[in-house]
Amino acid sequence: MSGVVLEARNITKRFGGLVALKNVSVSVTEGEIYGVMGPNGSGKTTLFNVITGLLRQDEGKIIFMGKDISRLPPHARARMGIARTFQNIRVYPHLPVYYNVAVAALAKYRDKKEAHQETLRVLNLMKLLDDAWRPAGSLTPYKLKLTEFARALVLKPKIMLLDEPFAGLTPGESEMLIDVIRDLNQNGMTFVIIEHKLRYLMKIADRVAVLCFGEKIFEGKPQEAVRDKRVIEAYIGGGLE
Repeated sequence: MSGVVLEARNITKRFGGLVALKNVSVSVTEGEIYGVMGPNGSGKTTLFNVITGLLRQDEGKIIFMGKDISRLPPHARARMGIARTFQNIRVYPHLPVYYNVAVAALAKYRDKKEAHQETLRVLNLMKLLDDAWRPAGSLTPYKLKLTEFARALVLKPKIMLLDEPFAGLTPGESEMLIDVIRDLNQNGMTFVIIEHKLRYLMKIADRVAVLCFGEKIFEGKPQEAVRDKRVIEAYIGGGLE
C-alpha cells in the first residue's frame, strides 16, 4: 500500500433537525480494503452519498487523490475514478447484460469499438460472457451483483465503493463474491465496503470504521472491532453477525 486515495474530513450532514453524520473522518489508502460498518441507521449510506456527490455535506471536505472534490457533481467524481454500487441493485432489467455494461462503457469511451472491447473484457473478467445476451432481470441475485460490478469496473475506477454487496446472497454466493473482491484487490483495486455483517468484513477488510448514530466510534482491525466495548454496545439487540 502507498498513498492516501480518499479522505472524508470532518463530515457533518444534517436533514432538518436530524444529524445523520457528525464530524466523521475516514482515510483510505491505495490498495486497501476499508470497511464501514454499524447498525441500521448509523449513517453508512449517507457517508457514501456524500463521498459520491449525491448529497452535499454541511461541513467538512471530500479529498480524492489530493484534490478537494467537495463541490463536484457525481458524474465528475465518477470520471475522476470513483465508482460505486448500490444496496438495491440498479440495472436495466429488460436489457441484455451486455448493454447494461456497454451503456456505462460509452459514458467513458467515445469510440464505440473501444467501448465494445472494454465491455467484453469486463464481462469476461466477471465470468458473465455466457449471460451477455440474457435480460439482466432474468439473472440470479449473485449474477446481478456481478453485472453491477461490471458496470463499475468498465469505468476503470481508482476506487470502488460497495454498499452492502452481500445483501440477498446465500453464504456460498457471499464466499464467491469475497473471492471476486480479493482478486480485484490483488490486481490493484482499492475498496470501501459498507456491510452490516461483521463476519464478512473480518475475512477481507484491512481496517474498519464503525458508525453509530452518525458518529465514528471505532477505527482499526476488524478483529479488534469485535472486542471493542463501544462496538458491542452499538450492536446490542441486533448482535455482532
